[in-house]
Amino acid sequence: MAHLPRDLGPVACDEDETTKHLRDSPPINPETGSISAAANREARQARKTVGGALRHRWRPAAAIVVIVVGLAGLASIVRTPTYEATATLFLDERYNSSQGFDLALQAGELMSHHYIVMASSPPVLDAVCSSPDATVVSPNVPCDAAALGGHVRAALVTGTSLISITANGPNPSAATALANDVAQGVIDRDQQDVAQMLKPQSDYLDAELQRLSAAIQAGGSPTQLDQLRAEYAATYAKRQDLALEQFRLGGDLSLIERANPPTKPIDPDPRKYLVAGLVAGAVIAALVGLWLELRDDRLREPGQLARAAGARFVMAMPAAPNGAWTSGGLAYAGVLALHPGLRSVLVTAASAGDQAQAAAERLAAVAREAGQSVVIVQADEYDLAAPPKSVDLTLVAAPSPDTSPRAVLLARSSDVAVLVATTGMTHFADAERTSTLLRSAGTDVVAAILLPPVKRAGSNGKGPRR
Repeated sequence: MAHLPRDLGPVACDEDETTKHLRDSPPINPETGSISAAANREARQARKTVGGALRHRWRPAAAIVVIVVGLAGLASIVRTPTYEATATLFLDERYNSSQGFDLALQAGELMSHHYIVMASSPPVLDAVCSSPDATVVSPNVPCDAAALGGHVRAALVTGTSLISITANGPNPSAATALANDVAQGVIDRDQQDVAQMLKPQSDYLDAELQRLSAAIQAGGSPTQLDQLRAEYAATYAKRQDLALEQFRLGGDLSLIERANPPTKPIDPDPRKYLVAGLVAGAVIAALVGLWLELRDDRLREPGQLARAAGARFVMAMPAAPNGAWTSGGLAYAGVLALHPGLRSVLVTAASAGDQAQAAAERLAAVAREAGQSVVIVQADEYDLAAPPKSVDLTLVAAPSPDTSPRAVLLARSSDVAVLVATTGMTHFADAERTSTLLRSAGTDVVAAILLPPVKRAGSNGKGPRR
């Protein structure tokens, strides 16, 4: 609903789409005075937003944010630090360039992926655990290849032929040693793979060289010896070419930059932890606040009271800085505008905790300022047989039907009724039930007043405790 600005004091309801919908499809059955279930559900869920939830529950929301941020800060203090170091490998692709640019590019990508996978492979990590740096790499527990796998990652530096080997550890020495050992392990493993791949050819050529050498030493005719020497030279040349190929394949990967000890840990980072805690706390606070808002049917806005009471005019009476309530002038003016010539108004508390007497006093003060003679009568003192006749307006302050049936009994003898609720205290169902009972008893609830929360008094027909 659209309301008057807060700085104008009381807030009046104006018609918007929701009010128009309620007017066109009235939730109150004129025959039974009851509110339909569909309208009830719609009214209960009205204005249930994250903003409203945080506005109504900013204290617990702020507490949640502070707690989560505090836990994040504590985690950044007690968490074991993690250090990270990076070694860099260079993949020489010059030998592939003779195959053409496209083939060389594909070969380089395949080889880079092969080395990246190899960096975290069990053979390389087993070699690290077997090296003299095993106690440095894993200072607190026995070195295990499976455990080291989670502390190593390899990646291709975009746009280059460089492969970064990044390792983390509980201290700078462990991270540095692990990164360098893994990088060297990849180089050694690559050379072993190349040697293993070419071993059948090298073994065959070595055996041929031994056979030819033995035949030459056995002697023979000059022609036979010349033929054996020619075969030996050709075989030896092939063996040399194979050795050169092995050197080329095994030497295309080199360690160009060793890892240096890091100067500060990468985790925990207090700033990141606090920012993450702030974001997480805000999200949790919003979700918790919205969940509580959806489950809470207490009245907090004039629009909610309007839907609960089915009243055409609702005002919120904000508290003054000193704790007193502001005047109810707009409320009284609204009631007179709807029903001029009123003689008797039943001011009824919506629930046991609402102050009908206090609201009646404010309305009476405004009426007296307008030059009317006014009397406030307690419901239990009002005489139906002899109502006051020498005054212009009679305000009957009645407790909620929850605590006394007087409001229902006096409903038919009153011109109209005004429902009184309290912000954050009165439940939607209580206001709905009271307004329904009053209409069923024979009077129309034309207006409703939403009072600010006060210290609860012993009776809802009396004013707040001072």
